[in-house]
Amino acid sequence: MKRRFIIPFAVMAVFFISACASDYNTLIRESENRFNKGEFLEAARTLLPQVNTADKNQLLFMMEAGLMLHAGGEFEKSTTVLSGAAKLIEEMPVRVTQQAAALLLNERSTNYRGEDHERVLVHMYLGLNRLMMKDGDGARVDFKKTNDMLRELVQTGGRAYKQNVMAKYLTGIAFEISADADKDEHDREFAYIEYKQIRSLRGNLPLVYFDLQRVARDMDDAEDFRRWVAIARTNHLRSIPKDGGEFVLVFQSGQGAVKVSRGPLMSDQTMANGIRIAVNGLRGQQALAASAIMVSLNKAENPIPKFQKRGSRVHHCEIIVNGQKYGRSYMLENIESTAVKNLEEDYRRIVGQAAAGIVTKVAVSVVAGIATKKALQQNDRLGPWAGLIGTVVGAGTGAALISQIKPDLRCWHSLPANLQLGRMYLPPGEHVLTINLIDRSGGVVNTVERTVKIESGKRNFFNLRTLF
Repeated sequence: MKRRFIIPFAVMAVFFISACASDYNTLIRESENRFNKGEFLEAARTLLPQVNTADKNQLLFMMEAGLMLHAGGEFEKSTTVLSGAAKLIEEMPVRVTQQAAALLLNERSTNYRGEDHERVLVHMYLGLNRLMMKDGDGARVDFKKTNDMLRELVQTGGRAYKQNVMAKYLTGIAFEISADADKDEHDREFAYIEYKQIRSLRGNLPLVYFDLQRVARDMDDAEDFRRWVAIARTNHLRSIPKDGGEFVLVFQSGQGAVKVSRGPLMSDQTMANGIRIAVNGLRGQQALAASAIMVSLNKAENPIPKFQKRGSRVHHCEIIVNGQKYGRSYMLENIESTAVKNLEEDYRRIVGQAAAGIVTKVAVSVVAGIATKKALQQNDRLGPWAGLIGTVVGAGTGAALISQIKPDLRCWHSLPANLQLGRMYLPPGEHVLTINLIDRSGGVVNTVERTVKIESGKRNFFNLRTLF
């Protein structure tokens, strides 16, 4: 009676294991193509149905749509979507050990929880949105959350994170906006602290000396003001014009890194060594099937992906005002390098656990396949077909399992390669700005022109995104 169900059960198992989750890269292709053409809002609209649908990729769709709306200048709508993403992140905490354990299952069918840098950047973009909307109080809350999350990753995950200079710089701006709006000198002092910390982290950053002298002046700190002015002159930096206003350029350059396969499982020496150690530790029937297990693993793909940089042709922006070179942008956050570094750190940390989990998974399948084959061959009713059917089912179960040992290539595709900031102080009035996008050899890749009206004591933000 029991043997009657062996064939259908085994065949069902093959099809069940073979069934794979929908490929995220395929689902997002249309939206990504539109985004890469500069059709930011159209790209976001194609994702809105998925944003409102609770499934395993919802966080990704929210992050993609939120950033696309941000690039298209829809900062309020972007904030609504990214706030939903932030809430999901709070509900889905993740640890490196959980990532390793997930490799025992088909990780592509689980809820996407976000890489560490992606989860941090959700709050970075929320803060940027609020800054663009002149909401200083809201912006600094999200920038504080950005740096709080980084500190937590250092303390709990052993990450070698540095403080996010971009977030600290924008925090300083947000404090100043609040100080100007509420006439709160405590907020101005907090801004001053942020700028002094940035100077200690990046002493070669010319931007910060303007900020230090301006805030010192506004705080009536004559001694510090003279100090920062002297440093600026020594480094041939411009002084702040009398009654000047600010032009702040947020430049998001290129395309962020995306996940790709590491290739065959046994081609990576670290993984291969872990696999061999795990196989040598097998006992009982699994140990007897060691040779078959190794044959199966030689056909498997490494389930842990890596990030591959797509980069940016633009090294920095050169800002020309009324025909005169006035300043440039500076990279404050290298998103693609952070992504690559973090995933490599994770790989070294979990490769041993992953190898053991893979061997356990394959060993169970191989032993079950061998047992199924023997049971079918002993079934008298199948006659001469028993051996053939047993071989097919046994091999099919193993092949289907191996086909499922694949990397989860889901990631936030619309991120830039890096974040840059340009900040300068201009006399009141209307100015023609020419923004030259400069490559590493000093050549002009492209040019953007804008006319801006500068008001005394006011800030004028300009958000620029390139995809090359």
